[in-house]
Amino acid sequence: MEHEIMVVGAGGFGREAVWTLERINAVAPTWRVIGFADDDPAKAHGSLEGYPLLGSVAKASLDYPGAHVLIAVGDNATREKIYRELRGHDFPVIIDPSAEVAPTVEMRHGTFIGPKAVVSVGAELGKFVIVNARAGVGHDSKLGDFAQVCPGATLSGHTTLGEHAYVATNASTVPGVTIGARAKVAAGTPVYRDLAPDATLSPFGVLKA
Repeated sequence: MEHEIMVVGAGGFGREAVWTLERINAVAPTWRVIGFADDDPAKAHGSLEGYPLLGSVAKASLDYPGAHVLIAVGDNATREKIYRELRGHDFPVIIDPSAEVAPTVEMRHGTFIGPKAVVSVGAELGKFVIVNARAGVGHDSKLGDFAQVCPGATLSGHTTLGEHAYVATNASTVPGVTIGARAKVAAGTPVYRDLAPDATLSPFGVLKA
């Protein structure tokens, strides 16, 4: 049985999300994509990737009250804002068929696991977490609500990400570090020690705390 789903976010991540939904359907028909919702007026009409543009998020929610929703928006704070505006919908966990997710992983609603990502044993993922393409989450790691691990980034075992934490492309952590709430790790940056909430870490050191 197929379930209706709309994708919120008519951008690059939204297009990637639809690709994953199509890949899931190629294995077992599961989702009927009804289109993209986006608050950008320039994306209110027409189509994207062969699916209709449904207009604003509020309009699409009213037009399709029973639809499942995939929030495909990269900005962590915006993702939470949209979630709070869309209460009443179901937000499934979406896992690309090529991803490797251990059976002991715990995940909450709205989480997205991208192509060829790996989430290892004992990991815990909060709601609306993104583990993007080719990213790795080590054993017993804990990712807070609305955290994000970008393509190619690697979290070693027992890494903790606070809510809204952001680990950019090809960044990495040593085992056991904690990255605080809303902290950001720049692309390609190794994390050797704990990072305070709201701090930004680049190859040049902590830029903001």
